[in-house]
Amino acid sequence: MKMAIDSHDSVRVEPFIPASKILPEITVRGVILGILLAILLAASSTFIGLKIARTIAGSIPAALISMMILRSFRGSNILENNMVQTIASAGETVAAGVIFTLPALVIMGYWHSFNYIQTVVIVIIGGVLGVMFSVPLRRSMVVKDNLPYPEGLATGEILKAGEDTKGSTKILLVGSVLSASLSFLQTGFKIVGEQVQYWTKMGSTAFGGSLMLSPVLMAAGYIVGIRALVAFAVGGFLTWGIAIPIFVSMNGLPEAADIPSALAAVQKANFRYVGVGVLAVGGLWSVISLMKQIVMAIKASFTAMQTKGGEFALSIRTDRDLPFKYVIMGVVGISIPTFILFLTLVQSANFAIDSSLFWFTIFFATIFSLIVGFICSAIAAYIVGIVGTTSLPVSGISIAAIIAFASILLFTLGGQIDFHVNTDAALKASALVIIFAGVVAVAASVSGDNMQDLKAGQIVGATPWKQQLMLVVGAVASALVIPFILQTTFEAYGIGDVLPRPGMDPNQALAAPQATLMATLAKGFFAGKLPWSMIQLGAGLAVLAIILDEFLKYKKSSVRFPVLLFALGIYLPFGYVTGFLVGGVISYFVEKHLKDAPRTDTDTGVLFASGIIAGEAILGAILTIPFAIYQSTDVLAINIPFLKPYESFLGFILFLGLCIYLYQQGIRQRKK
Repeated sequence: MKMAIDSHDSVRVEPFIPASKILPEITVRGVILGILLAILLAASSTFIGLKIARTIAGSIPAALISMMILRSFRGSNILENNMVQTIASAGETVAAGVIFTLPALVIMGYWHSFNYIQTVVIVIIGGVLGVMFSVPLRRSMVVKDNLPYPEGLATGEILKAGEDTKGSTKILLVGSVLSASLSFLQTGFKIVGEQVQYWTKMGSTAFGGSLMLSPVLMAAGYIVGIRALVAFAVGGFLTWGIAIPIFVSMNGLPEAADIPSALAAVQKANFRYVGVGVLAVGGLWSVISLMKQIVMAIKASFTAMQTKGGEFALSIRTDRDLPFKYVIMGVVGISIPTFILFLTLVQSANFAIDSSLFWFTIFFATIFSLIVGFICSAIAAYIVGIVGTTSLPVSGISIAAIIAFASILLFTLGGQIDFHVNTDAALKASALVIIFAGVVAVAASVSGDNMQDLKAGQIVGATPWKQQLMLVVGAVASALVIPFILQTTFEAYGIGDVLPRPGMDPNQALAAPQATLMATLAKGFFAGKLPWSMIQLGAGLAVLAIILDEFLKYKKSSVRFPVLLFALGIYLPFGYVTGFLVGGVISYFVEKHLKDAPRTDTDTGVLFASGIIAGEAILGAILTIPFAIYQSTDVLAINIPFLKPYESFLGFILFLGLCIYLYQQGIRQRKK
C-alpha cells in the first residue's frame, strides 16, 4: 500500500487501482456469490454470537473465499472481489445487530417463536439506515481523519495479495498462518490458554490484572498505535485498578466460583453502566463535533446536484459517494415501514391510553428511531475505525438506546399506565423498547461495517457509491433469511433459559448473554430497577473527558483523549484493554527505533499485523462449521492432562513470540 505523510502526520492512501482506471466492479456472478456468502456468514455468526457472545469479522474470510472462487472465472479483478466481500460482510453484520437484541423478545416471553415479518422489517430498516447514515461520514472518518479501520485495512491487504507477486504477499501469509495456528490451539484443540491473569484478595478488597492472548487484539492495537489508546487505557485502569477494588471494599464480593468471576460480576452489574453513561454522552458530543463536517459535505452535495452531470461531475471515481438526494430519499422512504412497524406494535399492545397519546407514541418512535439511529451509526463508525468491528460494543450502544427510548416512553405513557401494577402493559412496553433497540443495533452494526468496507475500498481503489449500494443488497438478502436462521437455531438448542420443546437439555441451550441482558434491562426499567447512580456517574465522567480532550486539542498535543475510547475502556473486560495495549506498545517501540528513518512505501509491520487479523478471522469462520454441526465448541478439544496446569504459560510464550516477530517485521522498514 503506497502512502505519503503530510504535515499533520496523517497518511494519504494511494489506491492500488488508480481512479483513472475503470474495471468491472458490480457483476451478476459477483452479486450472486456475495449474497450466498452473506447467508453463510449470517448463519455461522448467529450460532457463534449466541453461544460465546462474539461474532467474527466477515469481510476477511469473504474476501479470501471470493478470490478462490472468482480466480477460476475469466476477467475477474480485485475490485470485483472487493464488491463480493462488501455484500458478504453484511451477513455477519446483520447477525451481530440482531442476536444481541431480538432474542430478548423470546427470553422475556413476548415472542414464542421468531416473528418472520417483523424480524425482516426490523433488519431492513436498520440495514438501510446504517448505510444511508454512514454516507456523509466517509469523507470525515475514512478520508480526512484517515482512521485506521484495522479489519478494513487487513481486507484491503488480503485483496492486494491476490494480485501482488511481491514479498508483501509472503509477509501477509506468514502473519495469517502464525495467527491461525495460535488461535486453533486456543479455541480448537484448547490445549493453550486464551488469557493469563492474576487476581487476589487483600484485606476487604480484591484486585489484580489479566491479559487476553488474542492475536487480533494485539495486531489491532499495533495498527492503531499507542497515542490513540491512551484514553482506552485510562478507562480500563481507572475501572479495574481503582473503582472496582474500592467498590468491593465497601460492598464485598458477590457469590461466584472464583475471584475473577466475582469481579467480572461487579463490573457487569455496576461499572458496565458507567461505561454506558459515558458512551451516551460521548456519542452525542461526537455527533455534535462532526456536524460541521457533515453539514459541509451536505452543502457540497446540494451544490453539486445543481451542476451539469450532478455530484459525479465534480469528483474522481474513487471519491464518489451515493448522491445525497438518494440518501434523503432512502431515509424518508424507510421511515414509512418504520412508522407502520411501530403502528402495528402499539396497536397490538392495546395500551389503555387516549387517541392523542396513541398517535404521539407512534410518531415519536418513528422520528426518534431516525435520530438515535444516526447518533449510534456515527458512534459505531468512529469506534470501529480505532479498535475494529469485533470490539464494537453493540450491546453498549443498544443499552444506551434502550435507556433513552424507555425513559421518554415511561415519561409519556406513565401518566396513563401504572406499569408497576399492569405487568402485561410493562411486558409490551419492554418489547417495544427491544424492537427499537434492534433497529438501532442493526443500523450501528451496518454503519461500522460499511466504513470498514469503504476503508478496504480506499486501499484497492473501489468506487464508494457502488460499495454503499451493494451493502444495502447484502443487508436485504440477509434480512430475508435471518428469521429462518434464528428460528432453526432456537428449535435446535433453545436460547437462554427458554426451551421450545419439553425434554430438551438445558445445558445445550445457547446462553445469548447480551440478549438476556437486554431483556433484564428493558423489564427492569419499567420496574424501576436500573442503577441510575452508575449511569449518572458515567455521564459526569464523559463531561470531564470531553473537557480534557478539548484542552489537549487547544494545546495542540500529540496525545488526545477521545471520550468514546474512554467509554470503551470502562465497558470492556480488562483483558481486552491490555490486549490492545500490548500492540500499541509494540508500535511505540517500532516508531522509536525508526525515528530517523522515513516510512517506505510498504509498511511491513502493518502488513504483518493485517495478516494476523486475517488469520484469526478466517480460522474463526472455519471453526463455526464443526461447532454448529456438533452443537458444541468443544468438539475438537484435546484432553492432555499433564499440560492442563501449563495452558496459560504455553499460551503466553507463544503469544510473546508472535509479539516479538511483529516487532521484528515492524523495524524492517529502512530509508529509501
